[in-house]
Amino acid sequence: MSFTLEKAQAAQPKILANGMKSFDHFRNLAGNPKLDEFFVDANALAALLPGLPLAGDSALEKLSMIADNSYKTYAVSLSRWNECGALDRKAEVSIPPRMRRVDFSGLALIEVWVKEPPTIKDMYGNVVVEPMHLALTYNDQKLFYEERVSLELGNMLEELGYEFENRWS
Repeated sequence: MSFTLEKAQAAQPKILANGMKSFDHFRNLAGNPKLDEFFVDANALAALLPGLPLAGDSALEKLSMIADNSYKTYAVSLSRWNECGALDRKAEVSIPPRMRRVDFSGLALIEVWVKEPPTIKDMYGNVVVEPMHLALTYNDQKLFYEERVSLELGNMLEELGYEFENRWS
């Protein structure tokens, strides 16, 4: 499915019994802005593409009460990724990553997006992916395995007028 946020925002929302909009319905219409994700060398990434916005759990940490992983997650558009010459993949992503015995030291998780990730600044000035776009990057498998992420993402969506139809936590 291609990423079509504008069409999803223009479509008639599915209203739940409690008056909230269904995020599941919205997510099915919008798709996922993230094309791929993999680990790269964190120092090489910072040198090649400085100032990337935080994404994934790293962004959610800045917008909620969860703790981040031992590595940072960043978002970059496909066009910018291709322009920079890219970096070697150091490891692939598995769900759930914490259950594997992998040393993430010196690595960063990069998310390659369809388009330039829209950003906001948190109250401390950190540049993070905008919350609705951030929520669209989480798949059911991640939300099922990561109860803390599911709970905090659900709380964030409620502030935006959305709710999961099927909570994982």
